[in-house]
Amino acid sequence: MGTSAKVGDSVDSGAYSKEELELLLLNMPAGVVIEDEHYEIVYMNEFLIRIFGDGVGKKCYEVFSGRCEPCEICGVKEIIHKGADQFRYTVTTEDERVFEVTAAPLHLPDGSRRVIEISNDVTEQQELERMKVDFINVVAHEMRTPLAAVIGFTDLLEARSENFTDKQKRYNYNVKDNANKLKLLIDDMLNLSDLDAGILTLNYASVQLYDVVSEVLARQQALIAEKNHAINVNIPRSLAIDCDQQKVIRVVDNIVFNAVYYMGINGNIRIFVEDRGNDVLVTISDKGVGISKKNLQKIFARFFMVDATLTRHCDRIGIGLTLAKGYVELHGGKIWVESEIGAGSTFYFTLPKHRMGDNSG
Repeated sequence: MGTSAKVGDSVDSGAYSKEELELLLLNMPAGVVIEDEHYEIVYMNEFLIRIFGDGVGKKCYEVFSGRCEPCEICGVKEIIHKGADQFRYTVTTEDERVFEVTAAPLHLPDGSRRVIEISNDVTEQQELERMKVDFINVVAHEMRTPLAAVIGFTDLLEARSENFTDKQKRYNYNVKDNANKLKLLIDDMLNLSDLDAGILTLNYASVQLYDVVSEVLARQQALIAEKNHAINVNIPRSLAIDCDQQKVIRVVDNIVFNAVYYMGINGNIRIFVEDRGNDVLVTISDKGVGISKKNLQKIFARFFMVDATLTRHCDRIGIGLTLAKGYVELHGGKIWVESEIGAGSTFYFTLPKHRMGDNSG
């Protein structure tokens, strides 16, 4: 590195000598850059110099983005000018390399502040993620055609089942029921992909929320009866909102299923809807095992399950709450959860009473 790029010239090295810091940063498999309040680069490590050239003394937006003015998403803006303690963002370079950047304040002995940014090249990871998503989409689409044939033939058998024995009717019902569960999983995976791509659309209609909850409870009736849960519902029968009925049903269904499944026998679930004027607040609470603070932070993450054995016992793969969050936010609402181990969980979500924007299909 040139002398202008020496980290010790502008950073308090603390317990490390300048030479030790230089050696540490030289071998880091990540980019390190330090910028001042004027967006000027005062330090770059070799990782970044190999990619962008030595940009010390130049503006960060010129070196990294080829711009003549600060970027819209910028660590210097957030840390120095807005006072954030930390800021994370993703940038794509002109040659389509993708970097995840973490920016933090750097306090100097004279009381001034600079910004240190650590960049990780995640281009390969993103490409692998894209390939994984493409693979899931192809498999899901290819499974739809034979699955439609299975469901169609079970419908045909059901229509001609007057001479079937009880065992034959039960077999046909089991085939149809499990085929429909598989279809629902496939639809969920494709919807999740469309959500990621920003192309999922909503089919708006005037919907009574009491009917939504009633349909969900009917779907869950067998499991609710098996566990002998009491369900308390408080929803004005006339309360209607403009929404995509099937999407809202899936939101409620996923939350209620978790409440029913994760409680022992003789539990209690409360479903309450409050009309707040411009929107509604839906509250679904249970007295189950609760969720730890650690897991609470990941509860809406895809493929995350508090109980990893769940997939062995039912038709869930860990994307239900991810979809619930996506569907609610697509409507213009918000979703969150409060929970405590041993005291149960309460999920909340809001939905506008009237259509927001132009999202209809």
